[in-house]
This record gives sequence, C-alpha cells and structure tokens, in this order.
Amino acid sequence: MELVEQIIPEFINHNEEPEAVDLLLEVEHLNKLIDHCTVKNHERVCRYLLSCAPYAPDTNEMLEHYNTACKIYRKYKKFPEALRVAQKMNDMDIIGDLMEECTDKITLK
Repeated sequence: MELVEQIIPEFINHNEEPEAVDLLLEVEHLNKLIDHCTVKNHERVCRYLLSCAPYAPDTNEMLEHYNTACKIYRKYKKFPEALRVAQKMNDMDIIGDLMEECTDKITLK
C-alpha cells in the first residue's frame, strides 16, 4: 500500500486517471480516490468510474463505484451529477441529503 500511495498522485498529476482508478480497484481501496481528485480532473475520474460500474463482478462493487463517484461530485458541489448517481444507486437517504445540501434554488428546481 505504501507504493500505491506514491503511484496514485503521479497518475493523477499526469492525466492518467484511468490507470489510477484501475490500480485502486485492484487493491480494493477505491475510496482513496476521493482525496486525490482535483477540480481539474474530477469529471474525468467520475466518468471513468461510472463507465466501469456496469462491468463490476458483483453488485457491491458496482455500488462502490457509484458511491465513490457520488462522493466526488458532492465534494465539488456538482449536485445534479451526484443526484443522478444516487438515483442509480436507488439510495433515498443520499438523495434527501443532496437535496438538503444544495442551496442554489435554480439547481434544486
């Protein structure tokens, strides 16, 4: 894991987000991706995560993909995108939290 902690920032900083996601999927620490995302690359990371989710071997891993993408979107206040992912997870608690957390009236409509 020490080596992974050194490799992930290098992948992220050199526009190799898919490799970073694949590595974290392989070592089963996808949640570490949330800390390494930036304003510049979070869209690419989330798009890749969401495109990989249907190919996950089981439902729990697919939900982990969705949950990580939702947390990243939420971190950067991308509420419509986070809501779309929460709807895919069919998690009413997250949907409610997102609706409460969003303060922009136009976005809420």
